Amino acid sequence: MKITINEQEYAYGDIQVFMWGRFVVGLKGIDYKTKKDKEVLYGAGRDPRGIQHGKRTYEGTITVSQSELIAMNRAAREKGYKDLLDCEIDIVVSYTPETTLPITMDRIIGASFSEFPKGMKQGDAGSEHAMPFVALNIEEDISAIK
Repeated sequence: MKITINEQEYAYGDIQVFMWGRFVVGLKGIDYKTKKDKEVLYGAGRDPRGIQHGKRTYEGTITVSQSELIAMNRAAREKGYKDLLDCEIDIVVSYTPETTLPITMDRIIGASFSEFPKGMKQGDAGSEHAMPFVALNIEEDISAIK
């Protein structure tokens, strides 16, 4: 077994998020996930007999600066929506390391934001706003698909 000591990993500086036809420069964070309902099935005896698979759901949160939030809302309004809450957009997340790690891209399809937060408090030098979303699908590692 070979042991590597200084293994490389993806870092926050490697991530780029693209939506509304431009990169999200005020990105403070993004997380997204695919979930699948599962239920353990029981029959005779005490032990489970199987696992029942159910529906998939796709959700996440993007955290942006106040200026980015304003830019995103303006982009939605320019497309004819009342605001960010009325639209469905694709979000492309790219992991582009400066190391030998492979470039990886995920596409979040039909993301729809459920909150449009705003605000600041005394002492804030800036503000960050977490915007939860649901989506129709998440295609993972689309750069590897041929």
